[in-house]
Amino acid sequence: MSPSPNTPPGSKPAWVQLYEARRLAMEFESRAPGRPPAPVPRRKVGMTLSQGEISELDDWQKIFSGLLQRKVSTGETVGILTRICSVRFSRLAEKPEAASLGELVDKMVGQE
Repeated sequence: MSPSPNTPPGSKPAWVQLYEARRLAMEFESRAPGRPPAPVPRRKVGMTLSQGEISELDDWQKIFSGLLQRKVSTGETVGILTRICSVRFSRLAEKPEAASLGELVDKMVGQE
């Protein structure tokens, strides 16, 4: 194949340059494929939520996204809420003995 009149002598066709660039990129890539390791180990969890719980989780996700000025994932939202609950529970004067989950939540929220 002869070079076109507009191509400087000695230059390679675009498809050859692209092929060589891809081959070089593959040679220099040394990291493993997939998501890079996280500083904190994560575990995928499946759970069943009611429509009301999903709605509340979505509402909190929007609130946190607005406060942080970026999109907050569902996992981050659950993590934030878990941390809030853990701190709130640790600050209770006495560890509650609740007859039901609702009663425990009321004590943690401060609606005894």
